Amino acid sequence: MTKALLQQFDSLNVWQRNDSRAPHKPLLALWAIGQCLQGGSRLAEYGVIHDAMVGLLRSFGPPRKNDKPQEPFWRMQKDRVWEVTRAEEVPVQANGSVSPANLRRLNVLGGLPAALYDAFRHDRALALTIAQRLVDAHFPATMRSAVLEATLGDHAADMGEPSTAQDTYVHSPLLGSAVARRGRSPVFRRLVLETYAHQCAVCNYSFEFPAGHWPALEAAHIKWHSHRGPDHSTNGLSLCVLHHELFDWGIFTIEPDTLNIRISGTILEQASDSPVTSLHGKPIQVIPKSGSDRPATQFLKWHHRNVFRA
Repeated sequence: MTKALLQQFDSLNVWQRNDSRAPHKPLLALWAIGQCLQGGSRLAEYGVIHDAMVGLLRSFGPPRKNDKPQEPFWRMQKDRVWEVTRAEEVPVQANGSVSPANLRRLNVLGGLPAALYDAFRHDRALALTIAQRLVDAHFPATMRSAVLEATLGDHAADMGEPSTAQDTYVHSPLLGSAVARRGRSPVFRRLVLETYAHQCAVCNYSFEFPAGHWPALEAAHIKWHSHRGPDHSTNGLSLCVLHHELFDWGIFTIEPDTLNIRISGTILEQASDSPVTSLHGKPIQVIPKSGSDRPATQFLKWHHRNVFRA
């Protein structure tokens, strides 16, 4: 049963279009697991789930004008990890979508199937394992703790560290291929740091101690590793831990044509005079000497569309 459950969650049929991020189903599954671990009811009204999902999507989803939380609520039934009451009474549109108004009007409830809910209640380790696999497959390590805390509550503290095993592949429809659970390459960090002369591309931070080690300096994937971002120098930036986290949260991006730093408009309004906003419009401080190692336009554009909070 354990192997089958792992495969079910690994194989969530995530919406795909133009290589865009769509963490709606993973976030809903994580929220449901959190409700189970915290002793919440198995089923909840659509309105309750709608409000929870709007908050999660605005915090951890891609920048979108409309979050559409009704989509994962309705469509995750087909993944066999979600149950919806009164489904036969809900009018379905030609494209398979449903109206949030109808879900509210009919007082539709949603949640984990009873067998799955009971399995998680009796085997907390299994629930935490699935939660870890979901967050590792859809979010970068810099966001991992925040996503888990927002969905699992206090149980997030029971999670172990994400796996860093190399060359691990699980075939799954997730992201359309067998790369969703691909191990991280230690060679990538060394390659990227060497490409940027062991300096943060944004602030020039560089500190070697002890010899041969650069603490607080990391190799950031421009297009996330969890979303098929390759372990190649053109998809990497050498960043200090601060700027790595800010980059993954979409607080700034890098313009493909100029390699200038662009800060989120929201941040510029909130903190117009800060070390972060002072970077706005300035070029990155370190540019690879070889043109073949410079950030690739396609990856910078992906970050701009899917991560940057413009």
